Amino acid sequence: MNVALIFAGGIGARMRAGAVPKQFLEIYGRPVIVHTLEQFQQHPEIDAILVVILEEYRQEFLRLLDRYELSKVKWVVSGGSTGQESRHNGLKALREACPKDSVVLIHDGVRPLVDEELITANIRSVEAHGTGVTCTKTNETIVVANEPQVTDVIPRDRLWTAQAPQSFVLGEVADIYDRAVSEGITDSIDTCSLYRRYGIPVRMVPGPHTNIKITTSSDYYIARTFFTLVEDAKAFGARAEME
Repeated sequence: MNVALIFAGGIGARMRAGAVPKQFLEIYGRPVIVHTLEQFQQHPEIDAILVVILEEYRQEFLRLLDRYELSKVKWVVSGGSTGQESRHNGLKALREACPKDSVVLIHDGVRPLVDEELITANIRSVEAHGTGVTCTKTNETIVVANEPQVTDVIPRDRLWTAQAPQSFVLGEVADIYDRAVSEGITDSIDTCSLYRRYGIPVRMVPGPHTNIKITTSSDYYIARTFFTLVEDAKAFGARAEME
């Protein structure tokens, strides 16, 4: 069984978008979270979807599920006080409902440009290696700074940024989160970092630079531009060059 855990529990503080969380901002007439969910809804190998959402937006989100016929969303779980707690809430619910050997793809609700190829690559990585973390090659120079001085320049030939989906075997990843909480770890940045904290090998899945997370206002406008390229490619039969 292949299930997606979509984390949409953030409040979007860095967006400065008033009272609207970033996952509910619209691009091409659809909320960002709907764009994201549609990629998993339409993927032939995704069997079910769980969404972690802010409790105060549950009813609005349920209306979106009906409106856009997102029938693969089987569970809606309330988020916690941290990203780790929210992901853990979702994993505990999945562990109760799905076989422990299921493949679970943990994905940000505000990464709407994930595509079928990347989802498939994550599933195949877990099937072959037990893990799969989407990574994108760094194309900028990375420096270490003791402000205002640059103290070191890090060679970028081996540097990648970890993104999402981050994909694992359900039973193992749920146990990892249980262990972290039992040891007082409550605010890890992502699942990949927890695996490496415990020395568990993580397999990289190369992904495109278009797979951006909408965190700031500039991210939103960049994502909207990429969506324009996708729509143009559909309309005119051309392949958009977005790498």
